[in-house]
Amino acid sequence: MKEFDRLFRKIYEDNVNVKLSDERFYKLSDGYEAEQKQLEQEIEMLTAAVSEADTEVTNVAKLIAVTKKYTCIEELTPEILNAFVDKIVIHERVKQDGKRTQAVDIYYSYVGIVDFPTDVEMRAMEREYMQRTNLQTA
Repeated sequence: MKEFDRLFRKIYEDNVNVKLSDERFYKLSDGYEAEQKQLEQEIEMLTAAVSEADTEVTNVAKLIAVTKKYTCIEELTPEILNAFVDKIVIHERVKQDGKRTQAVDIYYSYVGIVDFPTDVEMRAMEREYMQRTNLQTA
């Protein structure tokens, strides 16, 4: 951004000192301004991404601290539950194919909803892992 400001001042001075025609000055300044606006947008996006990454790092650090505090859980107490679970959302019951089901979303502290793989997905991942390790040892 500073470089664009410096370039703009330079072409302005060149225009004032008649080293640069008005037409060329406007063409260059329009190009610099457009590029500068694009950079401002990129800076905003990158700043937001860095802020989000910082928040995620902080949340992971907090989760690790809570996890270290409760390494050996023998009984689930309200204190432990509150440390690990932010909220639980219970959805309306749905009847499908003669069976009633009810979705439950558990929002874990600092990480939100965690999608645990189903049994079928776990078996598929296990098969893929076994194939990969067999290929590597062969």
